[in-house]
Amino acid sequence: MTQSWKGEFITLILVSYLIVSIHSAPLSAYLVSSFTPPDPDPNLPFNHIAFNNITGDIYIGARERLYQLDSDLNLKETVDTGECSHPNKDHVNDNKLLISLVTPQNYRLIACGGCDGDCQTSSLDNITLDQKSVSTTNKVVSTGDRPTVGAIVLGADNENTGEGKIDGDYFLFNGISGGAPRDTYFISKRRLIDHVSLQEVPGIAVVLPSEKNNLVFQHLISYKDYLYYFISRGEITYLGRLCRNTLDDNFESYTEIELQCTRGGSQNIIQSAYIGPAGSQLAESMNVNTTDDLLYAVFSSTSSSSLCVYKMIDVQQSFDDAILKCINGTGNKNSFLVGSMCNTHECIE
Repeated sequence: MTQSWKGEFITLILVSYLIVSIHSAPLSAYLVSSFTPPDPDPNLPFNHIAFNNITGDIYIGARERLYQLDSDLNLKETVDTGECSHPNKDHVNDNKLLISLVTPQNYRLIACGGCDGDCQTSSLDNITLDQKSVSTTNKVVSTGDRPTVGAIVLGADNENTGEGKIDGDYFLFNGISGGAPRDTYFISKRRLIDHVSLQEVPGIAVVLPSEKNNLVFQHLISYKDYLYYFISRGEITYLGRLCRNTLDDNFESYTEIELQCTRGGSQNIIQSAYIGPAGSQLAESMNVNTTDDLLYAVFSSTSSSSLCVYKMIDVQQSFDDAILKCINGTGNKNSFLVGSMCNTHECIE
């Protein structure tokens, strides 16, 4: 019997660097522009943000509101999404997931949340125009204060013979933070059909036992062939990796490693992350090229925060090591994902 490598909990021990500012000043000294909602209750929380890389517009998902700003943070449009009929801590109109889809055929803002976790699309030019409700089976976002992460990717034809032919369909991958028995899907994906339906693809949900359902998704990055999920489970941060193409119907490529950030103590809660090239000074200090990609991750504890930097080549090697250990029978058997197998799975674009 093969062991699971989905959820291989090895420690990612990499060289990390704490970036310390040489010059400090009050934050107000760096303020370029700001935005204050023109609403009767300006304290309604902001939940998510998306960008239009062509126009520079910024979209904010808030409680009961969607905002569209220009690149100088001037308000352009507001959509009032209203109160829930019977609001409580798990039943509020929070627009939690915003994704801008910018292609020659698609120029849409996808917003998910609302009282029932539904989604809607609208024009990126003006979010008050061409609004369409998007139907879906099962919920797309988590309820209450638990976050949701998501990304839209261009899919490969699932009915293809394995050549990875692009068929033009887009898929929404998401990660729903756990905490309630009804939150059964760990990660799922849905096909976007004509802006009016998010069709769940059968057989691809990874199911969590309810007693293990205490994870929090903090961030999601699409990088090359993979999606990288940043997850807090208890006091530990994990980095999960999944093939971004849609031929991975059963999520066979999913695996995890533990991500650590330590300097004078442990910062164990991931806050945000970014993958990009090194600057000249950082590249020299880490003995890498300026074109080499690095993972920048912000961690925090109750008393401090740190920015740790990892070489992506080392991150990828840690995933390869985790898979090999599982195949060789020396890795930990996964106990929190159901039905996982120790399979190798090549990402096909």
